[in-house]
Amino acid sequence: PSGYYAPTAQVDACLECSAGDHTSVASKATTCASCNGGTYSEGLAVNCSVCAAGTASSSRASECIDCDAGKYSTTAAATCSSCAGGTFSTAGSRNCSACGGGTYSNTGSASCTACDSGTYSEAESSACTKCDSGTWSGTIATSCTDCVAGRSSGSGASACIACDGGYYSDKASSACTKC
Repeated sequence: PSGYYAPTAQVDACLECSAGDHTSVASKATTCASCNGGTYSEGLAVNCSVCAAGTASSSRASECIDCDAGKYSTTAAATCSSCAGGTFSTAGSRNCSACGGGTYSNTGSASCTACDSGTYSEAESSACTKCDSGTWSGTIATSCTDCVAGRSSGSGASACIACDGGYYSDKASSACTKC
């Protein structure tokens, strides 16, 4: 019968193929073979079943295991791959999703992190970039904003500072100048 084997003709009863093994033939099997990574069997199998995307298995597996958050897999995967920086995934994912502008992620992340004030990022970034002098940003920014005339900032500023009396600045200035 399917999923059973007899190693020799003298055996008086067929033996069951264990979970993680298969016979490869429907009848007259003489051995069981291990399922390869990316496949599995629950036992008494003629063929191994393929792991679905978002799961993986090592060789001789009785089931496929969901990929951890921050990882993904395609169909028939022996291992799950880490998401690249600038992307993320939840557990059991078949692909990674891009982080939106104003956020970032490191390799293998389960979520994106908001950029701090004074920094910004474009979509799918693995880091936030510090605002240049003469500009500023709030949190989750996709770009930095120029300081208006009469205000200035250093790099990485979360706000522009008004010039003191007797000082002035042009738009996007890093410092105020004495009149």
